Amino acid sequence: MTQTGDNPLYELPMFPLGSTVFPGQVVPLHIFEERYRTLLSEITADGAEATFGIALIDRGHEVGGGDHRVSIGTRVEVLQAEEFEDGRWGAVVAGVERIEVVEWLDDAPYPRANVRQRIVRDNGGASLDDLQELHSTTIELMARQAGVDVPDDYELSNDPQVRLDQLSALAPLTDFDRQRVLEAATTAEQIDTLHEALTDKVTLLRAQLGEH
Repeated sequence: MTQTGDNPLYELPMFPLGSTVFPGQVVPLHIFEERYRTLLSEITADGAEATFGIALIDRGHEVGGGDHRVSIGTRVEVLQAEEFEDGRWGAVVAGVERIEVVEWLDDAPYPRANVRQRIVRDNGGASLDDLQELHSTTIELMARQAGVDVPDDYELSNDPQVRLDQLSALAPLTDFDRQRVLEAATTAEQIDTLHEALTDKVTLLRAQLGEH
């Protein structure tokens, strides 16, 4: 691990994926490609913390390489992992923290990168009261997408920054918009970006339903 001030640079196994993951988000993974089978096998073998990075593939394909990967992703921790008889893996991972890819390394035997933590600066606007409108809009959009009532009593954190990431993960947005939210450098920017994306989506859905 290379020390660079208070934010060390370190090598991390990477799993480029066709979706964006937020800190605190729990994600199930079905792993069938050989290089990612190797990744899971190696990081779960020694009993140490099993962790890797997820970065959105914004162009190209998940399988076989040749993809283009974003530079801001999320380090995840493996909560559960199981290898099946045919060599596939099932895993459940949880987002831990944002990371910035400083340099992509050789993909053999699986993608790796030198990364450092990406810290979102708290510049205000992220109190629980400030997040109430985002919460209500997220619940409305989830209900419209699902076509059913969604309870408004999700057990969200009382830590405003954690809740902001939870709402960002819950919001049913495109991966392009989710990535924009993930890449926000400050709490105010994250709130504004999420609010804009949610408002655009709700406006579009209302127009499709002939509502005003």
